[in-house]
Amino acid sequence: MMLQNWKPNTSNNKRRFRPLVGLIVAVLGLAVLMAAQQLPNRHRMEADLTQRSTQALHSAGLSDVRVTFTGRDGWLTAGSPAEAEQALDIVRPLEGVRAAEAQVPPAPAKAVLVPPSALVVMGHGTASVSGTVPSESARTALVGAAAALDAESVEDRLTVDAGVTDAALPGLADVLRAIGHRATGATVQLDGGTLTVSGAVSSEAHKNAVLTAARATGAPVVDQLAIPDVAQQLRDLPQLTFASGGDSLTTASEASLVMVSRLLKANPSTRLRIEGHTDATGSAESNLVLSRARAEAVQDFLAAQGVAVDRLSATGFGETRLKVPDTSAANRAENRRVELLTGDGRS
Repeated sequence: MMLQNWKPNTSNNKRRFRPLVGLIVAVLGLAVLMAAQQLPNRHRMEADLTQRSTQALHSAGLSDVRVTFTGRDGWLTAGSPAEAEQALDIVRPLEGVRAAEAQVPPAPAKAVLVPPSALVVMGHGTASVSGTVPSESARTALVGAAAALDAESVEDRLTVDAGVTDAALPGLADVLRAIGHRATGATVQLDGGTLTVSGAVSSEAHKNAVLTAARATGAPVVDQLAIPDVAQQLRDLPQLTFASGGDSLTTASEASLVMVSRLLKANPSTRLRIEGHTDATGSAESNLVLSRARAEAVQDFLAAQGVAVDRLSATGFGETRLKVPDTSAANRAENRRVELLTGDGRS
């Protein structure tokens, strides 16, 4: 077979290709036309589904739920899982809805505020204030409260930071006023939400007043306040003595008992044992009666000064507990006495 004279028939190929190209162009054109016609219809459908879903949600009280549609598939945004579940139960049954899902966006992180800090240290005529407070007004109030304690100078080392709260701060001025200038080495510290008060106060009543003001701030309170030893204060008072053979209080003894009454009023939990004693002059029986009379005279005087009687007890020991040998007039005068002891037995 001879092939050297064969040539492709390009004219026939071209004639066959032209109808194919025309068909493809026609199909593509029809597709574009159909897509162009369907696009407005899809938008209208999505708008209709969105509108009807929104109305249904509003009618159910879920006006905060947002809904959008892509085709017939809905997407809801709710504020909580319970709200999302309720909204889906409303939207999914609506006519035209193929599917619906919901999401609950995470809540925005809240700024974490930290408690303020404050340290007030009071000295002799001076005060130091340090820490971190939330505002200039809080700073002014705290420094002013420290200055009001008769402080000749106040060292202000406070820092203002809006990132801290004012928890317990407004009540610190009352704590400082309750402490006043009668305390020794007093400090007030607010740290980590806890309020610590320390130092030596003048009495139990003084301490109670400071703790009442501290607890009114709303912060947990750590009590490190010290009060004087009442028993030691009683020992430091002049001895109560009586004339020989009598139970009448001397003027000096009455003056001492006025101080005792003030001490007892300032320390309301203290109970007092009043013990009467005599010298060895006379009979033991008469001395016992006399010692009891002397103890009761002291008890009556203190009661007249306003000390509750149930805080007082009086007893007599006669000549059985001589303080010094009953060998001289001076010693016998010292043995004629009334001793005051606190309720726990310490004098």
